Amino acid sequence: MNSTETKKIRSVFHVKHKEYITPHFIRVIFNINDNQAEMLANVKSGSNNKIFIPTDEPDTQEIIRTYTNRKIDLENRELSIDFVAHGDNGPASAWALNVQEGDFLGIGMKASPRPLVPEANSYLFVGDATALPVICAIVEQLPEGVNVKVLLETFGKEDEVLSCSAANVDIEWLYNPTPEKGSQLAEAAKQFKFPEDEQRKYVYVAAEYSTAKELRDYFKADPTLDSRALHAISYWKAGESEDQAGLHKKQSS
Repeated sequence: MNSTETKKIRSVFHVKHKEYITPHFIRVIFNINDNQAEMLANVKSGSNNKIFIPTDEPDTQEIIRTYTNRKIDLENRELSIDFVAHGDNGPASAWALNVQEGDFLGIGMKASPRPLVPEANSYLFVGDATALPVICAIVEQLPEGVNVKVLLETFGKEDEVLSCSAANVDIEWLYNPTPEKGSQLAEAAKQFKFPEDEQRKYVYVAAEYSTAKELRDYFKADPTLDSRALHAISYWKAGESEDQAGLHKKQSS
């Protein structure tokens, strides 16, 4: 694989076990077989994947949702995906709540040599509960010596998760039991200031559509921030399913 090539991968993975890592987060761990281990050699922890949720309806195709590889552990042959547990009102949450050892899930991924975020000296990460897995995965891979500010919004203090990194990480938690009714993330992110003399900085935002759009517009208007040093994406839109909200994602990328 050359420096720019991206290869699409799809396989069926079987569930090894699942656990509640917090009251609102379910971690499902899948077995990786020999063939899959070879396929995943260039897939990074924290990269996006598509999950293909089976349905019981005979005439209904599988439901596709976008998730994050929380961790790919080739040594222990385990693939972990974290799900927000918000009842049976979403197909992915319902699947995770009901899944049992030995059940299967189709997962599509991209193998790429490109890093998840570019090199910088200072980072700002902003995300709600849906972005917690990807932001934690990225931060864990950052090198020693870089400064990282993380703003994470989750349902309550009991949903905070520990994350280890060689970088200098400052995590600030916001609590929001009803994220569908609005968020304080954008307001909190606007209070953050990079060091005045910092040239190599990067902003990563992943949240509900209105928050992502507000922060994208805010940081795009910052003359000290290079346009390539901003990534803002909406993982969901209040009141809409991912099928509907997908229409809006490109507006916030």
